[in-house]
Amino acid sequence: MLQDKLNWRYATKKFDAAKKVPQEKLEAILKAVQLAPTSSGLQPFEVILVESPELRAQIREAGFDQPQITEASHLLVFAAWDNYTAERIDAVVDEIVAQRGGGRDAVGPYYERLKGMYLPRTAEENY
Repeated sequence: MLQDKLNWRYATKKFDAAKKVPQEKLEAILKAVQLAPTSSGLQPFEVILVESPELRAQIREAGFDQPQITEASHLLVFAAWDNYTAERIDAVVDEIVAQRGGGRDAVGPYYERLKGMYLPRTAEENY
């Protein structure tokens, strides 16, 4: 049952630093993130793959010294937009047009309505 699946979760606290998630699985995870549905289809975040051991050590220090940050084979950081801007929304529209083909006229009006909704609001309201 779906509810049973949703009720179960496990937060991994310890990793075997000698093991690494295979590249094809990492790519599948990143693709799933890219395809995940978001409000208004804007994907208002970036996913950053942090590979540098030095940078991961700095993040661990800032992240309450959680060992998972440096022990896991990969570190994915989800960085949410600080706010919606016309440029960010236009970039999403441009990407949709580039990927799907066709013109802006097919999707443009929807995103213009989103601009009318998001842009007048404060960053705090949009958050």
